[in-house]
Amino acid sequence: MLGLLAGLLAVVPWGAAPASAATRSDVTSAWLTPRAGANEAGPRVRLGYLKVQAPGTYSATLSAQVTDNSRDAVQIASVSLLCKENSGDEDRIGTSANVFRGETFAMGTRVYFSVKDHGACFAYGSTMGLKTTSASLSSRRVRVRATLTVSGPVSSATRESKRFVYDDASRAYSGRSSLAKPHAFTHAAELQTAARRGSKAYVTGNTYLTTCISDGGSRDQTTNGRYLCTPGVIKHGEAGSLVRLRLVVRQYTPGGSVCETTIVPGSTTQKRISARRHHLPVAVKGAVTLPDNSRCGTKVRAWTEVQVLDGPAVVVHFPNTVTAYRPT
Repeated sequence: MLGLLAGLLAVVPWGAAPASAATRSDVTSAWLTPRAGANEAGPRVRLGYLKVQAPGTYSATLSAQVTDNSRDAVQIASVSLLCKENSGDEDRIGTSANVFRGETFAMGTRVYFSVKDHGACFAYGSTMGLKTTSASLSSRRVRVRATLTVSGPVSSATRESKRFVYDDASRAYSGRSSLAKPHAFTHAAELQTAARRGSKAYVTGNTYLTTCISDGGSRDQTTNGRYLCTPGVIKHGEAGSLVRLRLVVRQYTPGGSVCETTIVPGSTTQKRISARRHHLPVAVKGAVTLPDNSRCGTKVRAWTEVQVLDGPAVVVHFPNTVTAYRPT
């Protein structure tokens, strides 16, 4: 059975793999072409493929530069990453963003995955026009340069928040997307693990966000067809939402009381999700040393904190929002 640990990569680059890890990369340039009709994704294009030949826990990263020199004023570009056992179940994590004519936009995906024998990682990309046009499909293509990297082994004690977890035969999601309301502190993608006080870890948080400047894009596989941007929270305007994200790690006493709360150094960032951008994947990361407080036990929780500083509420999309904790 495949165990996947995943996160989103946006404009924040990921740290380098440990020196002891073996690293392989596949670099590809490709065209992504929308379909003739609006709001319908074009063909999925493979952007990379790497085999995993030995058991263990690995890190896979897909980083892409999407350049839109097409006739469309804006297209939605999507990238995804799938890692699997050769004979096991598949799972995929990805992200999308509006990309504007004349722009080069960085996006991507990261996955921690475990294999008992051997397997492979696949990277894909696609694009979708937002409006119909008479322009030929060849003049509506966008260019993507992608790098798929697999490195490892990494610590088998790596943990992540749950995503794409099905809890019954109907494959209903056990988690749901939610709203981060203005000025509130929203705990996104919380995980629980065990770690010794004074130990070190590499922590990543990845969110896929939609600003509530309209109802569009505020529903996904987890919302049962409902738009989360309802009329009561929608605020029109090009300014969109200003969002602060940071990683938080909390230790507990053996009795369950809060012992220490640490903001992961270097993880705090602010992003503006304009009305035109509308959707935005954001990645934050940092290395942390847990306080060596003798009152603390081994129970640790970590999460990505989302706070809307200005503008309308923001949808935090559960399927593509995760936090990962990797001991170092």
